[in-house]
Amino acid sequence: MSKDLPHRRIQTELSEMRLPGTSWFWITAALLAGAAVCFMPGHVQADWTYNYQDDFDDVRNNWAETDSHLHSVFWPQGAFPPQEPYLYFLETDSGRELGFGGRHGEEAYLGYSFPTGPHQSGRAVSGTVGIDVRFASDTSVTLSPSGYLLYSVSDDGVNWSGSVELGSGSHVIPIESVGGTCRIVFSGTGVLIDNLEVYLLASPATIRVPDDFDTIQAAIDSSVDGDVIQVASGTYSGYGNMDIDFRGKAITVRSQNGPGQTTIDCTEHRGFYFRSGEGSDSVLRGFTIAGGRVRGSELPPDGAPWDSSPDNSVGGGIFCEFSSPSIVNCVIRDCGAELGGGIASVGGSPRILDCVIEQCTAGGLGSANSGGYGAGIGLIEGSGATIVNCAVRDNIAYVNSRGAGVYCRQSTALLVNCDISYNGAKVSVSGGGLYCSGSSAGVVLEKCLVSNNIATAGGGLFAESLDHLRMANCTVAGNRLSESGASASGGGIHSVGGDIVIRNSIVWHNDGAAVLLADSFSRNPVLFSNIQGHFPGQGNIDTDPLFVSPSSGDYHLKSAYGRYDSSWGRWVKDSDYVYSPCIDAGDPQDPVGSEPFPNNSRVNMGAYGGTAEASKSIGPLIFHVDRAGGSDFNTGLSRSDAFATIQRAVNETYDGDTVMVWPGVYQEQVSFGTRAITVQSADVAAVVTAPSGYAFSFYGAEGSRSVLRNFVIVGCGTGGIYCESASPTLTNLTIADNQFGIVAGGGADPSITNCIFWDNEAGDLHQCHAYYSRLQELGPLDAENGNTNSDPLFADPAGGDYHLQSRYGRYSPGKGTWVFTDPLTSPCIDTGDPGVYPGRERMPHGGRVNMGAYGGTPFASMSGSQSWGDVSFAVPNMTN
Repeated sequence: MSKDLPHRRIQTELSEMRLPGTSWFWITAALLAGAAVCFMPGHVQADWTYNYQDDFDDVRNNWAETDSHLHSVFWPQGAFPPQEPYLYFLETDSGRELGFGGRHGEEAYLGYSFPTGPHQSGRAVSGTVGIDVRFASDTSVTLSPSGYLLYSVSDDGVNWSGSVELGSGSHVIPIESVGGTCRIVFSGTGVLIDNLEVYLLASPATIRVPDDFDTIQAAIDSSVDGDVIQVASGTYSGYGNMDIDFRGKAITVRSQNGPGQTTIDCTEHRGFYFRSGEGSDSVLRGFTIAGGRVRGSELPPDGAPWDSSPDNSVGGGIFCEFSSPSIVNCVIRDCGAELGGGIASVGGSPRILDCVIEQCTAGGLGSANSGGYGAGIGLIEGSGATIVNCAVRDNIAYVNSRGAGVYCRQSTALLVNCDISYNGAKVSVSGGGLYCSGSSAGVVLEKCLVSNNIATAGGGLFAESLDHLRMANCTVAGNRLSESGASASGGGIHSVGGDIVIRNSIVWHNDGAAVLLADSFSRNPVLFSNIQGHFPGQGNIDTDPLFVSPSSGDYHLKSAYGRYDSSWGRWVKDSDYVYSPCIDAGDPQDPVGSEPFPNNSRVNMGAYGGTAEASKSIGPLIFHVDRAGGSDFNTGLSRSDAFATIQRAVNETYDGDTVMVWPGVYQEQVSFGTRAITVQSADVAAVVTAPSGYAFSFYGAEGSRSVLRNFVIVGCGTGGIYCESASPTLTNLTIADNQFGIVAGGGADPSITNCIFWDNEAGDLHQCHAYYSRLQELGPLDAENGNTNSDPLFADPAGGDYHLQSRYGRYSPGKGTWVFTDPLTSPCIDTGDPGVYPGRERMPHGGRVNMGAYGGTPFASMSGSQSWGDVSFAVPNMTN
């Protein structure tokens, strides 16, 4: 932890930014970003800078969970660990750090997208990620002796670097992104990280329109590679603000305030023309391009030489001719051409990111109502486009057209997270959403929605003599056939020839055949998909996918366990027992990606599968209870939104869920109600008391998957726990000062282990047995079961402190720290079930779990013996 830094800080600045002259991190970041640094005193001229810091010390806010875009489940520091990999915060001598853990060494993960939230630069950025790393050999806490940490980075979220391993110590990782968002994912186990610091910089010279030049073209003409042209809000038209040419320069042309406030009015001209071999470092960002038209109707046939000319009816909004610029966060609206009414590429490889192409046309601009190709986007002549996070909608092609949304001929295209919807034709079109053809053409669609398009054939997609088509996690729904006699056509997907593979997808509510594949080269063209009317193949189903609201275009999957409500931007739950069959039904070999927990480690079908908006799986959920700050009107899904009572949380659970109970005294009579759930303390063991009954009851034939763990149960008028015809798992409990300990009846056979019974007036156990526990009196078989009746040596039972005394270290809740002044060591330390891993007990823990409510947690009293997993630990003030 850096003591001079706030727990978490996000800072963005325009114009001039002062560098802290003594910080190696900041200086390295600036150098990597290509800035000129003056160290004493230091300034760097920059239009935009971004600084993110999180030392993980903010106990009230889990910024790592809030700010990351994907992560393993976060687990409370003081709770016994879960089965799956997890992240947790740990108090160490260096402060509060973030741990990656797995009970048996499984790999946890944490991924960020920087800048976070609204702090975008609007252009290409570069910088560094700083992080401190510690392993078992560096710390006195329980970590895997073979821990590791890896990272991978991406500038677009699609293409990732190889994994790089980080050793112990401080690290600086370079990051950059042409699109303005840098992504990094950490993965590992048995490792702690601290002091996450991110610095991004966008620093080239800036030319302002209209302050420095009246027109955008004049500003471009005066620029050199690396410059930024910033255009103020307003509508730009006329000479110099249409038919704009980058002239081959590696520059960024961006609006100051985004496409909502900055418009290029093309007035029957083209918006932008890239024709000089521009690459991805030629960036166009943040404009609305409207009214572009390039009239004409003739395109050369396949194989004929291409005649380069601005007069070709290609690209009404943007034309990329053998050029590959980056087009980011633009809206192309009401533009038209024979090919690519919105955006067209001839032989180029443009990157089209975060754009909207709408209300554009293809065809109808020549002497007759000629057909068109790709009213939204058109690609020909060996183009290779990457299209990510784009919406292609409400576009119209004219008579005898192909591809009202996207047209791809003898070219390749990668479309990821795209919405291709509500595209159609004046009279007839093949491929309402997409049309692709050509022996050298290949199209890949991942996590795309293709919906409510209209065509004569292939309402969603039409493929013809295609080299290959790959669709993964797509939803093709609500597409229509425009002619009544076309019922034999594929309303969803129609393909003639070609190598087609469709996986993890949903094709539903389309006219005609959902999927029609004629002369397909593929042996297994459709796998792990939901196809209306059935399609043979491994993992395929034919069941209503339970979309949320197809009529309004919401194709998220219903789930009683949680789904994303896109209209409100929040998570909601559907009615009990409403659960889409497409959840957890994708290929079990595919990664779940960014799907939120719980996801059962299997990807969903459909466009949201593998994304942060994937509907949640059937359990297990984690519910939180906090008497101090909770309310039974909350959702219980986080500590900040916790319930106030344990029973309220239990009532909300399904089998497999976990209830985390935060410290406090709970006066309740809790019934599990037949549920196979785990109820456990989340930190220092919570106290449960029931002056007129039992604290916990099991009446419904609960089995071993009903687990109660890490509680102090005191002051119960009838008894601590009652089991009727039930066999729950009761472990690491301290049951003291009650009328009775545990009562069983009706053939109940609870599994009772690692518990401490103390001073229960009428007895500890009735018609049941305990193992590896402390009992007041030992029966004939009790000693053979690993039990003891020795004094547990509580710290202060009269004062409510049931921690175990230890000469080697005991946690004191009154002081909030560890003490090393006890004269004796409890016989209940290191005497629990030898087959139970000691969880997260602080080292040295002897390799064996303690008895009682704190066993297996970081608040367990320490042992005088070390095991193979212990690291070197010096105990201060230890007495003999």
